[in-house]
Amino acid sequence: MLKFVHLFKNYYLGLSFIGLAAFAIQEIPYIVMPLIKPASNPIMNMPNEIKWIKTLQGISGILSMALLMLIVRDDVKLIPRGTGREKIFLFLTILMILINFIGWTLYYMGYQYGWLIAISQFAAVPLYYLFFGLWKSNYLLAGTAVPFFIIHTINGIMNFTVKK
Repeated sequence: MLKFVHLFKNYYLGLSFIGLAAFAIQEIPYIVMPLIKPASNPIMNMPNEIKWIKTLQGISGILSMALLMLIVRDDVKLIPRGTGREKIFLFLTILMILINFIGWTLYYMGYQYGWLIAISQFAAVPLYYLFFGLWKSNYLLAGTAVPFFIIHTINGIMNFTVKK
């Protein structure tokens, strides 16, 4: 971790290497997408008809990603061990990214069902950020991940499960 500017208490504006790694891991399905070239790609062709939801989703998502990579705490170890709380949030972080990867695998195989997409691609990613933030005691990230989860999941449900 690199610390640049002290914000308050143990929070610094800096560069979180584990946050960068967590972001890169979450982006793997998008990185491999051009190599796979799915026959159908409804996520990338999603209309996002309600502008204010698209705007709020974008703001909360970008803020979550930025806080994931740019907020560091000097009182939290790179990989904390010990408490049951930390183990639970690490487990939930890993579980969310696995759900996301399984969802993308099924998506690329042509299993593009509404609720599967809403859960594995829309709900799992903000929950990944939320649990990562709680695991690393980055409560700024956790705080932005909650509205990101709500808005992103609603957008996924509206676009993939509600009949138009």
